[in-house]
Amino acid sequence: MTTILQPGQKAPEPRVRAPMTRRECLRFFIGGWGLFLTVPIFGAQAAVKTERRSTVDQFLGEELIFHIGYWLIPHCGTARTCFEKTDLDGIYRTSLEGRAVDFIDALLGRIRYTYESYSQYSEAEDRLRPVVFQLTKRQMGKEKRKRITFDYSARQIIFSRTRSNGETRIRREAMKKDRIYEDYLTLAYNFRHGYYGPLMRGRSYQLPIYIRKRMKSLKLQIVSGEEEKKYRQKESVKKDKDFFLQFQVDREDVSSASGEIEGWVSSEAIPIKGTVKDVILVGDLRGELIERRINDPNRVVEIPASVKSEIFRP
Repeated sequence: MTTILQPGQKAPEPRVRAPMTRRECLRFFIGGWGLFLTVPIFGAQAAVKTERRSTVDQFLGEELIFHIGYWLIPHCGTARTCFEKTDLDGIYRTSLEGRAVDFIDALLGRIRYTYESYSQYSEAEDRLRPVVFQLTKRQMGKEKRKRITFDYSARQIIFSRTRSNGETRIRREAMKKDRIYEDYLTLAYNFRHGYYGPLMRGRSYQLPIYIRKRMKSLKLQIVSGEEEKKYRQKESVKKDKDFFLQFQVDREDVSSASGEIEGWVSSEAIPIKGTVKDVILVGDLRGELIERRINDPNRVVEIPASVKSEIFRP
């Protein structure tokens, strides 16, 4: 069953949010801290870059692997980010996949969360442009999905939510003229590539993002050199912790009372360590890079048929 809301039609009243379930707990373990991986961590590149390569050439084949934990359990989950070619010419897949580990995985029902962005590379702008962004949750053979399709031909954004029983709700919204549209993942790589300008200590950035109606931008701050010293003194291992970044996202995205995220990147724009602050039930949630790989850039991943049908070309 599909319910379609046309422009101007009011959506149903939002439901009152219940206390966080164990499924939501895993979502913030993987997705919540993962927002640190995908939004601010890539910023330092513009400050140290000496030669200009395209966004695709710079990141194709890169894979980053992280351990996630909090004060009680230092390693409760893992997360992995990738930038890959797809079987559609000119379309690239960036992803954030995560899972809990050991007994926590069993406790939470072995749920798997995957954030994916399918994007085009604009040579004229030298940036990635989102086409489809989605969150998929899989458990016990069932699947739930939230998807945003950026239809540049029809100048509209399509928001869809599919339940495990196949019921889908769809809402359409007109695109604004002269607005840059980003999802979390395309913003990460475009920012890392320096599309939004060189990064400097003490500078703040108002970055465009559009994954829900109430969130149209994201403010990011690189702390000053003097402030950085204060944070550096707290680190027992200081290697590769070259820039300290702070920003805030929608609190619902990270199950946090404040939505505040902060962390360290290296001078080569590689995320080293980050914290999602004030997370419900556990306090501060931390993540740390354990491995960086450069895989075969010619490897191709197949786009699922359900996503291919949503990809609109300009």
